[in-house]
Amino acid sequence: MNKPADPAPTPQPAIQPRSGRAVMLGAAFCLVAAGWAGFHAMAPAKQTDATQDNATQDVQGQSAMPLRMIAPEQAAQALAASGYSAKEQADILAAVKRRDLRLLAMPIYDAAGTGGTVSVLCGPWQRTVPLSATPTTVILPIAMAGSVDIVGLSSQGVTGINSGIITAFGPQVLPPLSNGQHLHVSVIAQ
Repeated sequence: MNKPADPAPTPQPAIQPRSGRAVMLGAAFCLVAAGWAGFHAMAPAKQTDATQDNATQDVQGQSAMPLRMIAPEQAAQALAASGYSAKEQADILAAVKRRDLRLLAMPIYDAAGTGGTVSVLCGPWQRTVPLSATPTTVILPIAMAGSVDIVGLSSQGVTGINSGIITAFGPQVLPPLSNGQHLHVSVIAQ
């Protein structure tokens, strides 16, 4: 038996240096891929229906939503139309005059047209708000920055309670809530 002859080696082409455009496209692709991966790493993990019902969700955990601050000289007028009791209004107004608290206006609305009712909790103060397409302004007594809890009070079926708030940057749609579910929102005076 004769062995077949080894094929003759063929010279390989020399590696050409890449053009500047190809390098830039490669770098841009890497940056986009890294940004996309970072975006998905920051997104909260999906929860199952069993654990989602009573879970507390954070909205914009890294930065606070800017809300319009009410001037101290307009605090009494804003509190008169706020829905707080006379005692709560007096306590809040005294804290505003001492500069312990500021008043923020948080317009909240029905973002999907499905209706629903939420409770807005800000420290010891609470407001119950039936959602509608026209924003309802909730007055929040808060330090310069703080947090607000929004709790779903009604059952809106599969769609949930779809609310939104109007920030200094425009409308912000919040994640849907079910009955009894809490949504934690960080806010700051703007």
